[in-house]
Amino acid sequence: MPHIKIENACVIYNEGSDNQVNALMDVNFEIKPQEYVIIFGPSGCGKSTLLNLIAGLEKPTRGKVIINEQDISQMDANEFARFHCTSIGMVFQAYNLLSSLSVIDNILLPQIFLGNANRKERREKAVKLLEKFGITSQANRIPTELSGGQQQRIGIARALINDQPILLADEPIGNLDSKSAQNVLKIFDDLNKIDKKTFIMVTHNPENLEYADRVFYMKDGRIEHEVVNKKKNKKNTEKGGAKEREFELLMRSFPGLSEAQLHMLMIPFKAKILSEYLLTKTNVDQNQRLEEFIRNRIIGKFKREELRLMLDRSIEDGGVGLDERTATDFSHGVEKVLDNAEIIQSDLSGISSKLGYKDSRLKAKLFVRYFKRAFLDNTTREQINRLEDLLEKRLLNEIGHELFAEKLDLPFKEGGVGLDKRVVRKLIKEFEITLLVKFGIKKE
Repeated sequence: MPHIKIENACVIYNEGSDNQVNALMDVNFEIKPQEYVIIFGPSGCGKSTLLNLIAGLEKPTRGKVIINEQDISQMDANEFARFHCTSIGMVFQAYNLLSSLSVIDNILLPQIFLGNANRKERREKAVKLLEKFGITSQANRIPTELSGGQQQRIGIARALINDQPILLADEPIGNLDSKSAQNVLKIFDDLNKIDKKTFIMVTHNPENLEYADRVFYMKDGRIEHEVVNKKKNKKNTEKGGAKEREFELLMRSFPGLSEAQLHMLMIPFKAKILSEYLLTKTNVDQNQRLEEFIRNRIIGKFKREELRLMLDRSIEDGGVGLDERTATDFSHGVEKVLDNAEIIQSDLSGISSKLGYKDSRLKAKLFVRYFKRAFLDNTTREQINRLEDLLEKRLLNEIGHELFAEKLDLPFKEGGVGLDKRVVRKLIKEFEITLLVKFGIKKE
């Protein structure tokens, strides 16, 4: 008897209008109890929509979603809430923990929604899960004080507190460094093998596919094909096994391609990795943590000094493991871009009107002053005026990136600013990244 059955499911947004979107089309499959299934495909293919359909967070436009012989799309709100609390646990990429609650209170929250009024019993269940996932010492801390890997373990514990038989995970390791990701994948594997949970995970990473019993390959809202993993978790220990495993992984990700075709397909990726090897002193794990911490700084989760400290902290202690000088240089570079982005985002109309400028002109002047201090030497007053004109037009989006670059490099007599090519490259790099970062930065 199938645990989960999807029959001719479609999810269509704005049906019948000019901007109709077919998120899912004619999806059919069955999942048996205690199976480990991965839904795999590129971004935008409908993976998360399908997972939300199973979770009951989306209703099908047409078709049925049957779990334990019940069509959940036909349930009323109260029936579904009860069903979801007792049958399905969810793990999210963004953790979705409440920062106002302690770790243990986050974990036992679904017990309250379930109606368990026994405070002692709720707490005992949460403590067992804390012990199971090795986070007992963090019980009374708040989630934002913990690493990404620890927060995701809290999310898993919360998803299991009501002992639901089905566990769904949407890109659960997307925000984690490689070591934390492997720890979480091991937890999921144990939950499936030892605790006998039916587990369904969405991912776009082919490295995760080896854990699944079956893989559904999605494209453009449809399941293109299904692969049964006959070699689940079988490790190749023979000589040359690592190389063979790499190609087995790629062949599984791109069925229908030969080894020679895969070699050709991978050439741009190989070139990118080699370039990064030559240009950077950090490894892949450090780069992933660096990206995570910079993301936290952009959204205001880290303050100025916190970023530098995390870059300087050892990898074993949850940091990036840079030396002190490099950490200081990196954090200074990030703060410089964020400060400049805040200038663009800020409303300076009150100050600019007093000085007799438009808001955009004052911002252009502030950028010129910054560039002069940083690297802009030996420029005439006429060049500065023309540079201010160009910066203002770029800020107002009156000219695009290419014309902006062309005018900076063009000789002054021909209507350009007449800057040195190296200066132009540096100016464009700093200004354009600032324009990009300005969206969504959180002010302190």
